[in-house]
Amino acid sequence: MERARAKRRLFVGTYTEGTASEGIYVLAFDEDGRRLHIVNAGTHAPNPSYLVRAQPTGEQAGAEAGAQTKLGGNAASTLYAAHELADRSCLAAYEAAEDGTLCCRGTCSSSADAGTCFAAVHPGGRCLYGANYASGSVRLCLLDANGNPCGGLPSVRHAGSGPNRARQSSPHVHSACFVPGTNLLAVVDLGIDTVALYRAEATGTLETPPVETVRVPPGSGPRMLAFHPHLPLAALVDELANDVLLYRYDRADTGWRLAGHLALPTAAEGQDAPSTHVASSADGPSEGEAHAQAIAGHPVLAAHPAFSPDGRCLYVSVRGSDRLALFGIDQDGAATPLADCPCGGRGPRHFSLSPEGRHLAVANQDSNEVVIFALDPATGAPREEARIAIPQPSCVIWDG
Repeated sequence: MERARAKRRLFVGTYTEGTASEGIYVLAFDEDGRRLHIVNAGTHAPNPSYLVRAQPTGEQAGAEAGAQTKLGGNAASTLYAAHELADRSCLAAYEAAEDGTLCCRGTCSSSADAGTCFAAVHPGGRCLYGANYASGSVRLCLLDANGNPCGGLPSVRHAGSGPNRARQSSPHVHSACFVPGTNLLAVVDLGIDTVALYRAEATGTLETPPVETVRVPPGSGPRMLAFHPHLPLAALVDELANDVLLYRYDRADTGWRLAGHLALPTAAEGQDAPSTHVASSADGPSEGEAHAQAIAGHPVLAAHPAFSPDGRCLYVSVRGSDRLALFGIDQDGAATPLADCPCGGRGPRHFSLSPEGRHLAVANQDSNEVVIFALDPATGAPREEARIAIPQPSCVIWDG
């Protein structure tokens, strides 16, 4: 008889301003009972819209942003959060106890930046990087041996604009993650249609100018990257173009080459535009507000990509059509459309796969719920297993 599987823990980031959210939520998923419940809530820190979990030394880094850094010692239990604020940048480190309690171990903030919507950790654990949507910059936060913030470094700032005046009047850094096996930080800028590759020094400082700048078609609005777990292959989601660009690259250096283009499902006719709640700034809308404004006028916005741990599947979420697109990836990295499925709600801003690839958790921001799907081991197709109400979920990641 098969032994019962233990409950799995997840962390959920949310938007708190103007909502009923209490901050970061810790969930437990009972695989056998197919149930989700809240273990802890109430950090009460504003707008923890993106989370990233440090991994113990020796574990394989994930194929998507959100689970990418291998650290030892006390740092291995650290949960990092990007707090998306209108008047400053803010990164924070939290200790995640076994009972789900979260304790803040330090923050790194600057009034020179604003709208931190993504976080990434240096491969050596020396520095935490924040993507600042509102100020179009990357914030650098030094970490001590225990993974705690211990000071800031000068931010790296972008300049320029794109052809979409409503969304691209200035730089909007949306995400940043390390190319696997390198010290290259890939910084995705929705406002100027680029992916800038910066070399990170051992101290965490980013060398400028970038060693390479990948330019996408004007007006595409690149948002997020995912890296294949085995091949030198990257999937770049363009939010405004609602598509995916596949790139091959040289892990030892640079040389990104366009290898494919994937179309994504469009919105159903008559679908109501969802709403979101987040504060704005004098410099323009925050990333969350931009989502609400854009989806009202153009209701198809590509959101998040992730490869399955075995590399056979690529998943992409689309807000507006509220679908999960599934592509098959062959041994050479070629992609084939397989299916698109309902996301289980509205506004699938973010999702993540469990480390072993059996489940996929979706943060449906606009319907205020987190939904877990079981994945077919042969086809990768999702089947809903559990859901729970969470106010304005913007990110969901698995623990371990």
